[in-house]
Amino acid sequence: MRWALAGTAIAGCAYVAVADPNRPSSWYPVCPFKALTGLDCPGCGITRALHALLTGHPLRAFDHNALVMLVVVVGLVWFAVNRLRARRGRPPLELSHPAWWGAAFGALVAVFWVVRNLPWEPFRWLGSTAAGA
Repeated sequence: MRWALAGTAIAGCAYVAVADPNRPSSWYPVCPFKALTGLDCPGCGITRALHALLTGHPLRAFDHNALVMLVVVVGLVWFAVNRLRARRGRPPLELSHPAWWGAAFGALVAVFWVVRNLPWEPFRWLGSTAAGA
């Protein structure tokens, strides 16, 4: 199952790297929330951010969706630390945290959702289209 998931993820990333979601002719669906309201949801810009990251533009990726890119960076650091620990014969780090962390992350996502839709500076850059198409 692990290899099937890894293969699917690699194939999906390869497709996103090749098929540019910034082109008007791309088949990628429009976010339903954005289509109905004209506002960004917390996930708006993820596909464009992934495309930018996979094609070597990390700052543009951060500009499309800052929250997701921060989660990606934390995940990569977590993976690297655990691989290093495994090489040294040490057990992997365990993810144990207080129950309130889930609620705190939910609140962070809600604040990001509101702040990225504020129409004035310095918040305008958090919008998913800030980097341009």
